[in-house]
Amino acid sequence: MKVTILSNELIVPYTPTPNNLKTYKFSFIDQHIPPYYIPLILYYSYDQYSTTTTQSQITIKLKTSLSKTLTHFYPLAGRLANNRNTVDCNDQGVQFSVARVESNLLDVVESPVIKELNKLVKVETSYVEEQLAIQVSLFECGGIAVGVSMSHRIGDACSISSFVSHWFALAKESETLLSGPVLDSSVLFPPMESCEFTRNPKDPTVPVPFETLVTKRFVFSSLAIKELKQKVVNDHNMTLVGFNPTRVEVVTALIWKCGTMALGDECKNSVAFHSINFRRKMIPSLQDHQFGNLFQLANAVTHPSTNLATRVMKLRDSFRKIDRVYLKSLTGEKGFEVAKGNFKELKKFVTQEGVGVFKFGSWCGFAFSQSDFGWGKAVWVSSANFSDENSIVLMDSRKDDGIEAWVVMNQANMHKFEENVELQEFVGSKHKFVS
Repeated sequence: MKVTILSNELIVPYTPTPNNLKTYKFSFIDQHIPPYYIPLILYYSYDQYSTTTTQSQITIKLKTSLSKTLTHFYPLAGRLANNRNTVDCNDQGVQFSVARVESNLLDVVESPVIKELNKLVKVETSYVEEQLAIQVSLFECGGIAVGVSMSHRIGDACSISSFVSHWFALAKESETLLSGPVLDSSVLFPPMESCEFTRNPKDPTVPVPFETLVTKRFVFSSLAIKELKQKVVNDHNMTLVGFNPTRVEVVTALIWKCGTMALGDECKNSVAFHSINFRRKMIPSLQDHQFGNLFQLANAVTHPSTNLATRVMKLRDSFRKIDRVYLKSLTGEKGFEVAKGNFKELKKFVTQEGVGVFKFGSWCGFAFSQSDFGWGKAVWVSSANFSDENSIVLMDSRKDDGIEAWVVMNQANMHKFEENVELQEFVGSKHKFVS
């Protein structure tokens, strides 16, 4: 897939940011996030019978609406300050690139090559000042892909979803009343002035280079998930009243189990960390347009031989610990220490010999696929390469109520993982395995 950059420019907020908003503070949760970018790509096919809007017209609309959106999401147009704990909201702008792709969009969607997808989004792994970068890729067939790359330090997947929904609604000139972002996470979770994320290359939470890792996509159809749920229920020695595992729970459990087996005999214990979006768990609950990193890590520990049903129950128990009592302590006087302890758990297990650690994040249920800039809903939403070993992102699948799992491992472990018989039972030829 040949991709040629046609133009690069900076898009600034439509209205200058007021002086009293020139400094955006990270929350103490933001301060614990490694400095890497979250890649998201949305794909839109062109139908000449349903629209007369051309690629160039859409590109202009996206630029104009992005400028207006940045008036509300003004920290995204700023730059990381020297203290690394704030963003200087100086309206310096967001990188906006336009590229030409010598390929058919539906060919990419139907048979994606993961490493090629990086050409459609600005993926950076270095510690830089920009908070957001956009790439609009124009396909020969008339289709368009919009690549969004946001610094994880400033926001999570829910924040990206809120931003994209707002941006595309303005591009479509939607009459729906838009909810602007709530940018006060540092009030809820006051930052520590002296806290700075450590860039020590030996730090186990710092992403490793792309070259040593491989990212693959595994698609679990709704039928496969239904069968997987039944297997989990059957694995349980006793019938539990009301035991109905979720699709995220069962897919996580299966990947966790097969991933552990791929690590081999040196793995004596296995830990699954799962990001828990707590916006709706707060009292009073926060809305989805609450901007920032509003999640904590739930973790569950098992022996490598543990069956799926037990893994599901352990995951569910760990999820439940991020409850109202926990969140009350997170917003209390010692909230910073609570968050620090939560993230230190990850480092503790990563540095233990004989322990396999897997990091899960779920983007299921976010409105990415519903985002419409005027050409209808996205025909596919994808990520790209990650640089975080043994990390897994779960996303809604394209065709049904299934899940796409984007898995990152080193080459040797990935080979053993994808050949696992139990995994193949649910993503193999029977269910149209995709990698």
